[in-house]
Amino acid sequence: MRVLVLTPYPYGTTAGPRSSFELWESVLADAGITLDYAVFETDELHEIIYQAAPLSRKAYEMGRAYLKFLPKARAARDYDAVLINREATLIGPALVERWVARIGKPIIYHLDDPLYIPYRSETNGALAYLKFFGKVKSLCRMAKVVTANSPSHVAFAQQVNRNVWEIPSVVDANVYDGWREQRDAGETCVGWSGSPSTVGNLQVIREPLRELGERDDITLRFIGAPDFNLPDVRHTGVSWDPKTEVADVRKLDIGLVPLPLTPWTPHKFYLKLVQYMALGIPAVATPLGSNPIVIEDGKTGLLATGDHQWTRLISLLAGDAELREAMGQRAAEVAHERYTVQANAEKIVAAFRSALT
Repeated sequence: MRVLVLTPYPYGTTAGPRSSFELWESVLADAGITLDYAVFETDELHEIIYQAAPLSRKAYEMGRAYLKFLPKARAARDYDAVLINREATLIGPALVERWVARIGKPIIYHLDDPLYIPYRSETNGALAYLKFFGKVKSLCRMAKVVTANSPSHVAFAQQVNRNVWEIPSVVDANVYDGWREQRDAGETCVGWSGSPSTVGNLQVIREPLRELGERDDITLRFIGAPDFNLPDVRHTGVSWDPKTEVADVRKLDIGLVPLPLTPWTPHKFYLKLVQYMALGIPAVATPLGSNPIVIEDGKTGLLATGDHQWTRLISLLAGDAELREAMGQRAAEVAHERYTVQANAEKIVAAFRSALT
């Protein structure tokens, strides 16, 4: 079975694909299913689209990318099925997707964000409204199979499609290889891993971080941005690097997943929580989206709301190495049972094969 992937994002650059079909490649290949990629974003567009560049330049590069993408999409004629990641093109109605359906190719639609909820991008402003938010339901309807990473996305897709598979965002068990014995007693490293687009989530716990950063027994370490906008918080920070990501995260003793309440956050799956857990790092997280599902509160992690609770629960873990060890070991067991590509291999293969039945 040969599948053409129509995706907005260059290979290896975006968390969603890296924790889904790019990671699925190995288990799919073992089942005789191969993936090839047709990417919408050009190098020029990828460089500026999520940065503070003039909208006129973004619009120009978006148009160029659209015209260059159309010949790539025509290759769908030569494949058994087409996987559409979120949307084939970053702008416009579902023209490419409808053409794929019209030529009779089964569509596997992968939904990993609540794109059915309209939003206005801070970096792209009015360009966000060219995304045609209503096309997500159309894509779910025309797909032969939908794969979705959260219960909210599954429920949305099931309104118009009966063949919906819930496959969570996953990690590779061979890379995220479980709990390890903690370092010698000393300062407890409390930290966060994310990206420039999510670094603003740390503002949710700015005051607890400021208090914790003043303590002699705690160090704060943040991963994923050149600037974390926390000038009053004592911390160290590093940019995200795919080559050192796992080693950087493993330096943490406690992982953080703070989230603001927005129209999107109750519906999302949060990969960073799975990354912490798969390395045996207990986490403190806001009880939104997938977090209350992934975490068994008090056993594999802790759920916190409000400044006082965040400070209290982080302090609890920081002051009790035995609790961190027990919670981290159980977290790793659960993550490897449920949230690795290996644990979901049979489901992934079955979902793809169902596109041809």
